[in-house]
Amino acid sequence: MASPLVDDKRSTLDRLPAELVECVLLDLSLDDIRNVRLVSHGVYATASSGRFKTFCRAKTVDLRSYALAKLSERIAPGSIACNLQDLTVTGVLYVTTSLEKILRTKTVPADPTDIFGKREDALGNSTAIRPNRVSASSERMVDTQRELDVLRMCQEEAAVERSLGQDFSALVDLFTCLREHGVLHGLRSVTLDVTIERFAERRLAPKDGGAWRPIWETAAHTFQVTMRALAAARLPLQCLDAFAHVGTCSLSGFDMACVLQDNPPDMFDDLLHNIRSLSISTSKRLLHPIGFAALQDADPDDEVHEHRFDNNRRDRLASIVPPTPAGLAELEAMAADSRDTTGLAHLLAKMPKLEELDLQSYYLYYSFLSAPSAPEGDKFTTANIVRTSGLRRLKKLTLRGRTVDVTDLLGLLNANPDLEAVDFGNIWLHGTWQPIFAHLTSANNKFTRLHFDVVFETTATGSAYVQFPGIRSGILSVPAPAGAAAFTLEGRENVLQGITYKRSEQWVMGCVQHSMWRQERRRVYGPPGAW
Repeated sequence: MASPLVDDKRSTLDRLPAELVECVLLDLSLDDIRNVRLVSHGVYATASSGRFKTFCRAKTVDLRSYALAKLSERIAPGSIACNLQDLTVTGVLYVTTSLEKILRTKTVPADPTDIFGKREDALGNSTAIRPNRVSASSERMVDTQRELDVLRMCQEEAAVERSLGQDFSALVDLFTCLREHGVLHGLRSVTLDVTIERFAERRLAPKDGGAWRPIWETAAHTFQVTMRALAAARLPLQCLDAFAHVGTCSLSGFDMACVLQDNPPDMFDDLLHNIRSLSISTSKRLLHPIGFAALQDADPDDEVHEHRFDNNRRDRLASIVPPTPAGLAELEAMAADSRDTTGLAHLLAKMPKLEELDLQSYYLYYSFLSAPSAPEGDKFTTANIVRTSGLRRLKKLTLRGRTVDVTDLLGLLNANPDLEAVDFGNIWLHGTWQPIFAHLTSANNKFTRLHFDVVFETTATGSAYVQFPGIRSGILSVPAPAGAAAFTLEGRENVLQGITYKRSEQWVMGCVQHSMWRQERRRVYGPPGAW
């Protein structure tokens, strides 16, 4: 009798999509998978492929109790789901205004992928183009009402889960299952993410989803719940990525400080002690606007954004309500809270084995405050990291979108003699880069890779763009495209040759090119919103 593996006839299983086969295999024990592999070419190939093995090792799960419980059920002794090593926990933000607007205006966006309208061109120049909308059919109106009902139900359920701590409990159960049954008895990495649901079965990334203030709040909740659950389950972890590559989503130092201070002092010691890699996007503390009552919701897909289109500057200024002295003083005190610049340092102080650090700074701007600006806050944060974090074992350092003092940066480099690679992008250095470059290319150090992409220095003579050898700075009307100003030294031999540079007079404060660069930078590093 011919073996099924050499039979020319395709079995029913062979006709199934690979994704469906993968989902079926995930619910089977290893013994059952071995047996099923013998009856189908497709199953044999799927279960043996590197894609399937990767599919089993990496998972993304929503921070919702039902999704967490479903994944926990799969992680049973003998299940292939026990191979999970890299987990992404996604906080979900439900926003109903887009569907409500369809019902209110009986119109839908002409382009479903552009519900807010294009507000910047390819060079970053601001524009004011209202998104095109077309009449909605009666069938679409019925579907929209159904979608809205589902979205509102999800919104209410998520709020209840948060208030009762059900998402936390479900996440603790998942981590406990991984510690008891996982092949690693822990996780290699946890990545935190945020997604926005404005329509059923279609999600948006934070940079495309609008409503940036609720996004920040969702990120803070996701971070707090995940950290507490990891500690409660005593789950070993090597790498933590907190929104580092999400875009338009960050944690404030205040959020980090609160997680450490609002729980027992030693609660996170075991968890953080063995962290080898940390990637994180940081910003100032989230404050609610004052004076602009229309911006309280900060959702560009409602009448707020249309108001910006339809009214001129005088009308907008007339809508400002002067803040009360007491209210402004309270906001000033919140913005000046030292925890905003010490929270990250205190978190890093609990990671003595950290070898890779990736810090991105996202700029939040509050025009109504006189407290230190975000760049100054960056300087204080970096200084606190050098003074109190105790980092001594770094091998790779990445800094993006930060303002640092030359003394602090040099102190951080000197404190970590095992550093082998640095990656600096969109960095403003207070002081000259000369001592930094001399340190990086010294024969006494171990650097094998140096990468710089758009860096500046500020000295007594002013601020200027750093132009490296072989890099042509952009002309007056067009900025250098992303990556065109990147300078990389790869290999020990090339690093030891040293770095020479000049201050570019073509990219200085106040010029058109610098203004365009700021627009480009804003998309990646903030600030969000139009004020």
